[in-house]
This record gives sequence, C-alpha cells and structure tokens, in this order.
Amino acid sequence: MSNRHPEPITVTIIADGEDALRLFRRVRCAARALHLDVIIEEHGSRGKPAQVKIANDPLFEGLQRTEDIEQFFKDWSASHQK
Repeated sequence: MSNRHPEPITVTIIADGEDALRLFRRVRCAARALHLDVIIEEHGSRGKPAQVKIANDPLFEGLQRTEDIEQFFKDWSASHQK
C-alpha cells in the first residue's frame, strides 16, 4: 500500500506561538516519514486549543507526539484512498 497521493495534501495548523512551531515540526516530520507531500498552512488560534485540519476536516486537536501524528495521517490516508 502506497501512502503517496498524486497531489500534495494541504494541512492547516491552527495554533499560536510555541504550539504552532512544535506542531509544524511534528507534522512535517510525520509526513516525511510516510513519504507524504504536504503543504502546511498556519493560522492563529486566537486563544483556542491547537488544531490540525486537512481540507477543513479536523485531523486532531492539541499537541500530539510525532508517532501519533503519523498514525492520524495513516488513518486519514486509508479513509481517502480512491
């Protein structure tokens, strides 16, 4: 099973400050581990809990470990196979 998608996946990180930086690094690392081509967009959370979305669908909330983010990507990818 290949995790490669024909087009890049746009991942939106909604977080502020240090949380945004940590999530950016973890999302990028998890995507690389799975050979996913991602475009990462960042938006301020305005004091709300950090959240990560793909195509406006929530992927997860809060600061997650890189290994857990990989699993979120695997689950998302499996549910969006054509």
